[in-house]
Amino acid sequence: MNQTVGDQASRPIAVIVEREGLGDVILKLPLLRAIRHARPDREIWWISAHDTAMQTAVLPYVEGGIARVMAELDFTEPLLQGMRTLKTLPPFSAVFDTRTRVASVLAARLVLRYDEYYACLPGLNRRVGAPWWDRRRPKHIGERALGLARQALGNVDASGRIAASAGAEAVAATLLPPVESWIGFAFGSNKTWKNWPLERFVALARELRQQGYRPVLLAGPDERAALPVLAETAPDVDVVDMTAMKIDAPRGKLDAPLALAPSLKLLVANDCGLGHLFGAAGVPVVSLFGPTKAERWAPNAPASRIVSAQDFGGEAMTDIPLAPVVAATLDFARELGVRPAG
Repeated sequence: MNQTVGDQASRPIAVIVEREGLGDVILKLPLLRAIRHARPDREIWWISAHDTAMQTAVLPYVEGGIARVMAELDFTEPLLQGMRTLKTLPPFSAVFDTRTRVASVLAARLVLRYDEYYACLPGLNRRVGAPWWDRRRPKHIGERALGLARQALGNVDASGRIAASAGAEAVAATLLPPVESWIGFAFGSNKTWKNWPLERFVALARELRQQGYRPVLLAGPDERAALPVLAETAPDVDVVDMTAMKIDAPRGKLDAPLALAPSLKLLVANDCGLGHLFGAAGVPVVSLFGPTKAERWAPNAPASRIVSAQDFGGEAMTDIPLAPVVAATLDFARELGVRPAG
């Protein structure tokens, strides 16, 4: 179909994704910011083959950066049905396809209408600073996505943080006064095999408190079942139940954790959505990795440290001993200039 000049000038930009939990979306926010900073005159559509936390949780926090989210379009399998679905979409000025399945990406390139198309397929995107013959795809999900913006735009501005409403931050400041040296623990996730044992988080909290810090366990929906256990076995450890925070006019469902971020000097986290969220809100993170790979899933944080089960000859979270996590947290806190009380 022929397009007039006016039509071309109004075409939106598409970001194509597959299936996204909270961490997946947070890792792609630098791509969104880079596009928005470089092309502020264009609408951005976030288009997902399946469910996406952009629709269910993150959208209120991107400050108008996305004009439309389209989720669960089922355009990956079966391939022919997916191609028919994609063919119904309007023309785009540019498509940033974050997926990695060759057949799915090539099918979209064939049927979508666009002026420019950028994909994560090996050989199509060169890492910044790498020689021209090195076209390996970055391992890290966030770097891979941001590489699409660099393909299109060269040097990009991906700066920015996500934040809660002012009302939520006021509530959080009464729970965790920012003047204290709070070190938060994101001690759960929606997958138990990604969790360091709860009793080790408790032991870590006690070790840090002996050093004068203020450790606090942060409980969201996935961690509420542990609250009775903590009340019985660790009454001496500070806990914030984020699901119980009373916030007037929240920006969205992530207001509670995001509101706590300004009070935290440091976070210790499993490979989980909260770890990514606090990192994106500007909190330095010590990340604990077991079966998942840090080179692929490390959070985008202003500063970070990794403690991996592979460093201790295993792959399970239970293979990470207590002592190295204590050492990593204390060393990182000192490096960041976090002063203990007293």
